[in-house]
Amino acid sequence: MKKNILIVVALLVVQMATAQVRFGLKAGFTGASMKLTDPADVPDRNEFMLPAFHAGILADIPLAKWFSIQPALYYSVAGYRTRPEQSTGNYYYIAKFRYNYLELPVNFLFKQRLGQGKVVAGFGPGLSCGIGGKATYIREGTKEETKKVKFDGDETVPGNANEIHANPVDVSANFLLGYEFNEGFILTAGYSSGFINVSTRENSEELNRSFRISFGYLFPRK
Repeated sequence: MKKNILIVVALLVVQMATAQVRFGLKAGFTGASMKLTDPADVPDRNEFMLPAFHAGILADIPLAKWFSIQPALYYSVAGYRTRPEQSTGNYYYIAKFRYNYLELPVNFLFKQRLGQGKVVAGFGPGLSCGIGGKATYIREGTKEETKKVKFDGDETVPGNANEIHANPVDVSANFLLGYEFNEGFILTAGYSSGFINVSTRENSEELNRSFRISFGYLFPRK
């Protein structure tokens, strides 16, 4: 009897929660970078932000008037740019590393009504799966050179002319702050910090970092 009651209660809770869920779209600018500790592909380098983007779908699941859970699924681009401190014919002049991911963040959001909407602040974990990418090199006096990025976890051998290997999964901590308008529009700024080494080169560490500005829309409940 107790088991049947618990099943009925669980089904009711699921039904109520589902009725309150709002789905939406979100996209925006990503300022991608990496925390690097490695023998670099580019000697005497300086690292710079890589302008990139993210886009995808999300769900907003309210558990209280002031609190909700917001899972999402994004296509996102990570990476960085670099160039040597001194420009010589023996060095690559500039390089761009682009890592493409399918990303699943789950953020816990606190909401406070203010004006014509709500101030939103939150944090949560994220799981990313690498799906491809490329590294682009430009050496002084020569044409552009491109290497494919393979997320297969194999070791990257220095000097490989064709490809770079990378670890296929990343786990991150995400933080965001923004505003949710009554009409359903969302504007947020956030920061993401990865914990798993992307690089498979020996004695190398590459940790994803990114700053994001996002614009989204939550569709009305039916």
